[in-house]
Amino acid sequence: MFQHFQLRLTALCTLVTGVILVILSTICLYISEMGIRNQEGISFQTNLNNFYQNIQMQTSLSHQWLRQTQHNYQFLVRITDNGSPLFFQSFSADETAEALLDTAEALACSQHGIDVKAVSSNRTLMKHAEYSMQADGQNYYASAAQIPVSGGVLGVMILHPLTVMYSRILKQRFIFALADLAAMILFCIFFWFFIARIMRSLQENRKKQMQFVASASHELRSPLTVILSNVDAVRQKSMAADDQFLDTIETEGKRMSTLIHDMLQLANADNHSWSMHPASTELDTLILQTFETFEALARRKELHWKISIPDEAIPRCRCDAERIQQLLTILIDNAFSYTPEGGTVLLSLKASGSAARITVSDNGPGIPDDQKKAVFQRFYCIDHSRSQKGHFGLGLCIAQEIAKLHKGQLLLADTPGGGASFTLVLPFE
Repeated sequence: MFQHFQLRLTALCTLVTGVILVILSTICLYISEMGIRNQEGISFQTNLNNFYQNIQMQTSLSHQWLRQTQHNYQFLVRITDNGSPLFFQSFSADETAEALLDTAEALACSQHGIDVKAVSSNRTLMKHAEYSMQADGQNYYASAAQIPVSGGVLGVMILHPLTVMYSRILKQRFIFALADLAAMILFCIFFWFFIARIMRSLQENRKKQMQFVASASHELRSPLTVILSNVDAVRQKSMAADDQFLDTIETEGKRMSTLIHDMLQLANADNHSWSMHPASTELDTLILQTFETFEALARRKELHWKISIPDEAIPRCRCDAERIQQLLTILIDNAFSYTPEGGTVLLSLKASGSAARITVSDNGPGIPDDQKKAVFQRFYCIDHSRSQKGHFGLGLCIAQEIAKLHKGQLLLADTPGGGASFTLVLPFE
């Protein structure tokens, strides 16, 4: 399913990117082609002006100059003197070129009123016209002119083939098409691997979600089975001590309630809908209140419950006091559960730079290095027997989410001499 989705999404992204790329390339190509055409037109006009100026300045036209000019400017030129072609031109006439020049002369006469073969001795001003024409599938710039000279008029017909210009345009189009094709292939490869990377994250999230549902179902099934079996025993009156069954049902019901409450909190964290009420808080006061809350439990468990607060004042911290106390309750409850009788649990507070560090440390069995990251995963328990005592493996995950909400960190380290130490790092105001 994921691979099929990856293929479709890659094709869609490549298609959309390709369409945008082609549109932008077409616009750039159009602008570039307009520049080439304008450049060709300006070049033709410049060369034409130079040619006409040279003709007007020269008293006689040489064959060598005319051939050199035609070669340099890429012109096809026909010059007539009072309607008669020049001797050297008639001698070296090319049939194809002559046919093109005839067509150009006819257009000049019919559309622009310039007859290059006209005979006149009264003209004092030069008359010329420039236009475009197409013949034999080729495009040309053309110019027809009547230039007055002593004793008559010179008729000039010039054709400039646009083969080179169109060759440049076609070459440019080919380069643009090739570049677009190469870009689309590269985009396709990029999108394939990029989407694959994203899909891996989605697959992992889906896998974790399925594991979460499976673990939650398993954890809920255990107390539910106990409840149903006890209800059935009460109805059948298999034993006289009904209060024992009711106590068991109540205990398992509370376990289910705790698990559901924890799962709802994680769901709110995942949806970013966890309510927060931050306020300026005295952390030393909060730590003392939390310590006093657990004194009675520590005595019942026969644990050495200690606190460490610096003598100097700790800067205030902007946080949700209830959420921080909830986080500390999770850490302390874990420490109490894993620390054997006669062990020590320490709650400490100290300032470190621009942050406060609240640590709950114990001298219990500790956490192996290869499991330190895993303890923050949902439904992960180092000692699976703890799940029978109300520990479902969600507490540390909830604590980590609370730390993230406060832009803080929840760190895990070994306690010197053995045990585990969880440290909450909170930035000051």
